[in-house]
Amino acid sequence: SSGINAEWPLRPGADFTSSSTKLNNDDVESVGSRLSRISETFDPFRSSLSLHRYLKTSQITDLECFVHFLKGNIGPGLLSIPYAISITGILLGPPLLLIVALLCLYCMLLLLRTSSHLCFKYDLPSLGYGDVLELAFQDYLGNENKIGRRLADAFLILTQLGFCSIYFIMISENVQRVIENNISWFHLPLKVYITVLLVFIMLLSFVWNIKTLAVFSMAGNVFIFTGLIAIAVYMFQNPNYHNIQDTFIGDVAKLPIFFAMAVYAFEGIGLILPLENQMKYPSHFPFILTLSILCVLAIQLFFSVLGFICFRDEIQGSISFNLPEGVISAVAQLAIAFTVYLTYPLMFFVPMEIIVPWAKEKFNRFTPYTVEFWLRTFFVILTFLFSVLIPHIELFIALIGALASSSLALIFPPVAYLMVFRDSISRGKKVTCWIIAIFGIIMCIVGTVYSVMDIVKALI
Repeated sequence: SSGINAEWPLRPGADFTSSSTKLNNDDVESVGSRLSRISETFDPFRSSLSLHRYLKTSQITDLECFVHFLKGNIGPGLLSIPYAISITGILLGPPLLLIVALLCLYCMLLLLRTSSHLCFKYDLPSLGYGDVLELAFQDYLGNENKIGRRLADAFLILTQLGFCSIYFIMISENVQRVIENNISWFHLPLKVYITVLLVFIMLLSFVWNIKTLAVFSMAGNVFIFTGLIAIAVYMFQNPNYHNIQDTFIGDVAKLPIFFAMAVYAFEGIGLILPLENQMKYPSHFPFILTLSILCVLAIQLFFSVLGFICFRDEIQGSISFNLPEGVISAVAQLAIAFTVYLTYPLMFFVPMEIIVPWAKEKFNRFTPYTVEFWLRTFFVILTFLFSVLIPHIELFIALIGALASSSLALIFPPVAYLMVFRDSISRGKKVTCWIIAIFGIIMCIVGTVYSVMDIVKALI
């Protein structure tokens, strides 16, 4: 299994009296009480709960899960949504954002449903994204079914490392604005700030345990809400209603860019299965997931509409960049910079969970610690280099959203669901899944082309 730290001490035939099992009377009573509670209602085909995952010992609470997922979806994507709304206009943008949110949520639930079914079918404690695609395509691709895993893993790695590169830009530009707005004679290129930041990111990237990351998530949530409140205070104090009717409808030709940025804003697709695999009560996860997405959507709608009214066509790639000099602006920008800094290891965790096990097996002549150390160092430097190469946050977000996020969020989940449940779902649901997948493919191709063209124009 590729689940994060997934443990299965209750193996069939295990010797519970041996010292290696370490199962005391309290554990037995705990397991027994859990089994008695679900014995009559347990249905692995109707719930995200499987017996194996229900009995695992490495667990996070509902609150910790909510904090992780909320933190994973509140960051640069949220702060870039006002820019996306400025592309489409105030009348068209919010309804389209709602549609994207519901599509992403629906596909996330499809992924959970598929994973749960496959866990029960193959008697597995947990599955990662790549595992789900590999098993889903098994009947169709036979010995070549690992193509599904490789596709999922490749796009997960690309998406999460793309997030990490964007975080370099986000942190550095916010810090740059605070320093240079308050010290008039001090001016350095953005790339210098990004280079200095590399040292601090490198230190944080060596946090390897997801329970430890919960502390960072909690602290990050405090800082991000401090920053968001400061931004909201400024926007409430400086509305601009002059000729607002002229900006009701934006540039419809740039809808692919809008969709790419909107899908990116719901950036937690890579966290879904790892988090569910670690939950104390996996059956609670669909509710936690839905609540998280709705909270993120509400915050996005609030800031996108308010930001649009305040800044209009002058909105930048992150709305925090629009704030002028002042105490409120400095508080907001520093809080956001620190939040994104604390989020980096959480986003970095996902690709490392995919790459590190493979690398340890491939380079087994070295100690596991040595392999992981140098891998983490290499990929941190790689995300740094990409941020230096494309230091335009809105262009980078659009590219990652179109190329990778749309594939993971809108294409793979419905296709995997169709492969697994092809004989048991209604025709209407099949049509719905195919429509979503085809829409995702179109957005992936068109959005990527538009994004690359914009990046080339910016760099020339």
